[in-house]
Amino acid sequence: MRKTFPVSDFTDEMASDAVRPAGPGQGHDLTAAEAARRLGVSSLHVADLLEAGELDFYMVGTDVCFTAAEIERYEERRHVGV
Repeated sequence: MRKTFPVSDFTDEMASDAVRPAGPGQGHDLTAAEAARRLGVSSLHVADLLEAGELDFYMVGTDVCFTAAEIERYEERRHVGV
C-alpha cells in the first residue's frame, strides 16, 4: 500500500542525512538522501515521487527510509518507461 507523505517533513529530514535505517530490509536500506543520490535526482524530486505514490517507504521515527529493492524496482520501471 502506498503511503502519502507531507513534503515539509521530508525537506526537514533531508537536511539531516545522519540516520541509518533499521527497518524492513536486510541491512540494504537507504535514507531519503541516499535514495536521491542513487537515483541521480534532487531530494525535492524524491518528495514528488513519494507524493505521487511512485515509491514505497517506511518511517524510522520521523525519517523516511526505503529498501534498496524498492529503489531498484523504481529504477527498472523508470528505464522501461512503465
